[in-house]
Amino acid sequence: MKKRDIFRGVLCAAGCLLTLSCVSEKEKPSYIEIPKALSMNVKGGNPFVLTEETEIVIPSELKDWQAGISVFNSSLRKLTGDTLAVVGSSSSASTVLLKHNSELPSEGFRLHVNADEVRIEAADAAGAFYALQVLNQSLLLQKQAPFTLPAVDIEDGPEMKYRGAMLDVSRHFFTVEQVKRFIDLLAVHRLNYFHWHLTDDQGWRMEVKKYPKLTEVSKEFYTQEEIKDVISYAKQRFITVVPEIDLPGHTTAALVAYPQLGCTGGPYTMTTDKGGVHKDVLCMGKDFSYQFAKDVLSEVATLFPSPYIHIGGDEVPRDRWKQCPDCQAAIKKYHLKATQEQSAEDLLQGEFNVQMAAYLKTLGRQMVGWDEVLSDNIDPSTIIMSWRGLNQGFKALKKGHPVIFSSTGHFYFNNCQAEDAANEPLSTGGLLPMQTVYEAPLVLPESVAGRDTLVLGAEACLWTSHVDNDQLLDYMMLPRLAAFSEVTWTGSRRGGYADFLNRLPHMLEIYEKMGFGYAPHFFGIKASYAPDAEKNQLFVTLNSVEGSTIYYTLDGTVPDKNSQVYQSPIGIEESCTLKAVAYTPSGLCSDLLQKEVKVNKATFKKITLQTTPETRYAGENGKVLVDGVRSQPFHTTGMWVGYLGKPMEAVIDMEEKQNVTQVVLSSLTDMGSYIMGISKVEIYASDNGEDFTLLTENTYKAPEAKMQGKKIENLTLNFSETQARFIKVVARGFEALPEGHSGAGQPPFLFVDEIEIN
Repeated sequence: MKKRDIFRGVLCAAGCLLTLSCVSEKEKPSYIEIPKALSMNVKGGNPFVLTEETEIVIPSELKDWQAGISVFNSSLRKLTGDTLAVVGSSSSASTVLLKHNSELPSEGFRLHVNADEVRIEAADAAGAFYALQVLNQSLLLQKQAPFTLPAVDIEDGPEMKYRGAMLDVSRHFFTVEQVKRFIDLLAVHRLNYFHWHLTDDQGWRMEVKKYPKLTEVSKEFYTQEEIKDVISYAKQRFITVVPEIDLPGHTTAALVAYPQLGCTGGPYTMTTDKGGVHKDVLCMGKDFSYQFAKDVLSEVATLFPSPYIHIGGDEVPRDRWKQCPDCQAAIKKYHLKATQEQSAEDLLQGEFNVQMAAYLKTLGRQMVGWDEVLSDNIDPSTIIMSWRGLNQGFKALKKGHPVIFSSTGHFYFNNCQAEDAANEPLSTGGLLPMQTVYEAPLVLPESVAGRDTLVLGAEACLWTSHVDNDQLLDYMMLPRLAAFSEVTWTGSRRGGYADFLNRLPHMLEIYEKMGFGYAPHFFGIKASYAPDAEKNQLFVTLNSVEGSTIYYTLDGTVPDKNSQVYQSPIGIEESCTLKAVAYTPSGLCSDLLQKEVKVNKATFKKITLQTTPETRYAGENGKVLVDGVRSQPFHTTGMWVGYLGKPMEAVIDMEEKQNVTQVVLSSLTDMGSYIMGISKVEIYASDNGEDFTLLTENTYKAPEAKMQGKKIENLTLNFSETQARFIKVVARGFEALPEGHSGAGQPPFLFVDEIEIN
């Protein structure tokens, strides 16, 4: 291809180069700074201009670098309609030169750009690919020819070896093209591992030649040829595909296909649940279960070149094993004896894990498991993926295991990202704003000091119970994945969140240019509420990211830059609607903070909790119940009072006798978080705070076991007009989670918020 017409815009009619004047007439190009580079020096002087003569020069011995160049040219073709010629040597005056430099770290690179040339130095093909990505993204920011690259010196490289993201294709099946699109997202953010969650209760998505019924019952699946295609696509982008075959739990789809794998022998039916934990799992007392697992893992190892194979191992109920004579015989066979920490059935899963780890070693693979696989006898080379909080990862490090952090409270992107859940897509889990992702405290405590080399990296996970299309996927992943990329690439070099936000707008442009959507949730406003009984006021303190300006209103109108600027705590005496927004210097706007303040006879008054709540959910010793502000439907906001296995009893002192006819209180139901709401409320009155008389009581229906989402109910109890100084509210929870729930039989949580007295 000798003529590349798309570059002709750099030539003026007189035949002279008008690069500088053309650039000055439009927005000057720049470089994406997410993840933030180790060093970047944007220099003065003329930029490098892509022309029809520009060539990519690469020595013949660097053949494995060609994949990165192909991806770069593919993107360039989409942007401009053409590509750059690739040559072994060049006499052109316009070159992009790739050079091997063994002194640089793996995946690291140096990028030098001036008016005469672009020079990329890297120790390996991955480093060269990331440097080319920097160039590609700079070009994407430009709207038209001439396409230029500003003079710059960049040196960069990742801190973490493992920078991954997981896609669950069992709960919702994504096509090959959609999976490739997801891989493109990873490549944009310099992630290098794609964790493919291929099996679960809702479907078995990988073709297994020896067990064809697995995919016959699941219907939607990937053939082995399609899987090879995805692996090849990822490899071109220097991404390793890590397959996960969930064993021995989350196996309903396998049991439907081969009932003999279960303790009862079935028949089993394919679940229609979007998620959850199912009691029927692989029988650990049958030789066939172990042989099945090994046969499947053998085909997986043959298909996937990844050094890691994930076996799941999470959320495995013991119910069937306790009742199964084969499993009990296996416990005796392996001489498993219960301890204070682990039951015999716990140890039985441990034995399975030990055998799978040993078998994978014979295949030249290293086993990865969710943190439930951690046990005293598991092979220390087993990689622990800690999802149940960072502490599980620290525990694994203490035992000498390699660890990948995937904490649900920091890196689970199926969590909601804004407090206004009613106007957000249905999600699972709790609240995970982008700032929480960015500020994940991956600092090792003293108990595991010196184990840094065992930290492989971190992984962002997307469970797809409610994500069934590309638009929703983008919404849940972006821009949180940008924050995650900086956690893993920049690591301990991370600056403050405000600095990250100031660099984010250019990345948002890249998403738009590449056809990705994103959620408009960049940062929020944190409010704290201090009821003052003496002044009979609620003082509201607002905080947001450093450098931002907060504007607020109290009349219910949406604030803008013409509204009142927040400078000190706001004193509120009467019912109102508080709304606030904040703006960063780069122009990003916060989520809208909206709080209804409802002043009533309980507001700002002294409250005494006569039953002790859970330490994590103490709600400022009950003060949140009388601050006049109702919480959002997330139990982790700090504005709920939470109990487990006991009722809430609260006494409110209204300071003097008053006429009362009504009490209203809020309860939370979130079955996915084992929160069931209120079963019964009792209201009592007293003149002296000691002798109470029952005014009214009411009972409430239990929520359905498979209820989706989160729900706040405002429970209203009316009674005959009564004079009293003290009101006691007793809220009782349900005794146990219902049949059909993954935690059936266990005590649920009880969460209570605002109490009104009218």
